[in-house]
Order: sequence, then structure tokens, then C-alpha cells
Amino acid sequence: MLLAACSQDKPAAVVTDAQPTTATATTDSTATEVKDVMDSTYRVEADRIAQQIATDANLTDTATVARVRQAHYERASQMATARKQYATDTTGQYAALRAINDNTAAQVKTALGNSTQYSTYESNLGTYYDGPYTATHRALPTHRVRRGPAIDKVSDDGRKVKFVNGAKIKRDEDHPNEVKIKRANGTKIKIDEDGNRKVKKPLF
Repeated sequence: MLLAACSQDKPAAVVTDAQPTTATATTDSTATEVKDVMDSTYRVEADRIAQQIATDANLTDTATVARVRQAHYERASQMATARKQYATDTTGQYAALRAINDNTAAQVKTALGNSTQYSTYESNLGTYYDGPYTATHRALPTHRVRRGPAIDKVSDDGRKVKFVNGAKIKRDEDHPNEVKIKRANGTKIKIDEDGNRKVKKPLF
């Protein structure tokens, strides 16, 4: 009789143990959603900088623009990690951010190859992203902030970004590499999965 009673109690214990599993699954799902939104934010930032560099340096090779974009996507992700890791260590954070910026510049130099185009990039370095960083051609103040419109709104899925100056960026839901950009002056840029760009300027 005692053995039978013990056997009857076991199912109740199984039901009780199932609850923590559901809570863990919910937590993991939330963490994934946050990660996806952050990843989209990094890609939006990389798109913005890559397009600015392409315009300044007159880049027409789509593969080169793609490499520049990838370098700045990695930079954005690394910057976020470094700021979190060295949140209470000012000296450590300064050194980490400078190393990341310098590494990004080295990747851009490799991608561009053309000395004239890289010189243009390096001359405008302070307009692409903030310091600290190392500049070989000229000394740039480490306190400079990134030039560019501030973000006004980001959609819940991170695919749509609106800037305070009216500019917009939209990433295709099914094809993440396809991007539509509308600048503040009305110029529209469409980038397909292969990196090809179509530019439509306003009539007035």
C-alpha cells in the first residue's frame, strides 16, 4: 500500500517542475527580440556611414561599398560591447574604443586600396564617427561627436528608422540586404541584395 501511494504522488511533482521551463523559454524569447532590434540598429548605422563614405570618396564599386558597410557594422557591434564592458572604467573604455576605430579605419583602407579615395575618407574621418581614434594625416580632437542627424524613431522590428531631419531608412522584411533610403533633401536611394544602387533626385 505504501508503494502504491508513492507511485500516485509522482505525477503531481512532474507538473510542478514544468513551470520554470516555461519562464525560461519566455526570457530567452525576449532576449532574442532585443538582440534582433540591436542588430538592426547596427546595420542602419553601418548603412548611413557607408553611403556617406561612398558619396564623399566617389565609390562606384558595389563590392567595395559592401566591405565598407560590413566594417562599420562590426564596429557598431564592438562599440556597444566595449561600452558595456568598460562602463565603470574610463581609461579602459577610451583605449578599447580607439582600438576599434583604428581597426575600422584599417579595414576601410584595405577595402578602398585607391590612395586618393582613402585620403578623402581619412580627411573626413571625424564626420563619420566619433573619437577617440588615431589619425595619421592630421590630428583630430578626441572630443568630436559624430556628425549626422539624430534618430527620432525606430520601429519595433528595427527595420524602419526615422531621423529628426526627416530622413528615413527602411530595410526589406524578407530581404535584409535590400535598403531604401530617403534623405532630408528628398533624394531617394534604393540598394538591392547585390549592393546595386538606384538614386532618384527630387525634381525641385
